[in-house]
Amino acid sequence: MSAPAFAPFGVGGGVVVSAGIAALDPATLTPLFDDFDAQARWVLARLDMVLGEAGAAREDLLRVECFLADRQWFGAWNAHYAEHFGTTPPARTTVVCGLPVDGLLIEVQVIASIT
Repeated sequence: MSAPAFAPFGVGGGVVVSAGIAALDPATLTPLFDDFDAQARWVLARLDMVLGEAGAAREDLLRVECFLADRQWFGAWNAHYAEHFGTTPPARTTVVCGLPVDGLLIEVQVIASIT
């Protein structure tokens, strides 16, 4: 499998839409970490970086869409989400599904506003 070519985000009409954010090595398309907690922390840190690159911030998030490889990670995801976003989290959807790379446990995409 070759590395896909895509932008990390798109901006239009005052809205930022991210591509999928996952803890993958872009050269090898292998997970950077084997465990869920490390992948979740990396994804949330990268989310903040993508927002910054797009001219937005965590406070501008309208929605977070999360994809988990297994429902066993739902409780841990809730804990990471609460720690990262505190008392005013954005809207969120979490879906349990097959992810495109073996060993990938979590992927998120976001929608944010910019002014």
